[in-house]
Parts: sequence; C-alpha cells; structure tokens
Amino acid sequence: MNGPREEARLAVRRAGQRLTEDAAALMAASGEAAEIGLETRAEELRRAVLVAWSAGVAPEDIAHDAGVEVGVIHDWVGPGDTRVGS
Repeated sequence: MNGPREEARLAVRRAGQRLTEDAAALMAASGEAAEIGLETRAEELRRAVLVAWSAGVAPEDIAHDAGVEVGVIHDWVGPGDTRVGS
C-alpha cells in the first residue's frame, strides 16, 4: 500500500500526463474550447502539486513528476504557503 506522499506523487504524474496528452487535441479545438480545456487541465495539475507539497513531497520531486521546472512549483506554492504540519 502506498503512503500519502506516493499517492500524491502519482496524482501529480497523472495530472501532468493528462495535460500533455490532451494538449494537442485541445489546441485543435475552437479557441474558447481550447482555452477552457487547457485551463482545466492546468488547474488539475496545480491542485495535485499543492496536495503533494502539503504531503511533504520535495519540490524537485514534484517538478520531476509534473514535467515542469522547479520554479513553476515555487510559483504555484507561493512564498507564504507552508506545509501541513510544519
């Protein structure tokens, strides 16, 4: 059985994969539909990142799982955000 950190990392990987896999199809859609679809997938990834951060996953690991630069993680988490239990 996986612990909360492993589950959070898996959720980040899945959200990143959905964004990547759906991007081409969404870009082929009409302008508004593409924008809404990409925003939705990006928000799913951002939320998964925040859950992983709160679970104590290192920013470098989250970035790797999400397929983004570490700076993106820091931007999403924000300087005032703290981890649960810290």
